[in-house]
Amino acid sequence: MSNRRWNYPVLVICTRTGTTYTVSTTKEALDMLLNAWPVAEGKAFLRALQVCADVESGLRQPLEARSSFIAASMEAGVPIETVMAD
Repeated sequence: MSNRRWNYPVLVICTRTGTTYTVSTTKEALDMLLNAWPVAEGKAFLRALQVCADVESGLRQPLEARSSFIAASMEAGVPIETVMAD
C-alpha cells in the first residue's frame, strides 16, 4: 500500500484512553478503520473502507478518503478534530 498523504490531517481522540492519533494518510485511515474502529458496520463505515481502498488502488483522490473517513467518524460517534488551512 502507498501512503497517499492528505493535505490536512484528522486528529482522532480515543474516548477510552484520551489518546489522540494523527491520521494523515489513506493507509493510516484504512488501518484504523480495519483494526481500531469501534464499529464494523454502517453505511459511512463501509463507504470509507471502499473509498480508501480505491485511493490506494489509484482510482480516487486522497481528499475523497479523508472526507469519507470523517463521515465514518461522525456515524460512529468517534471524536475528531479537523484542520483545514486556507
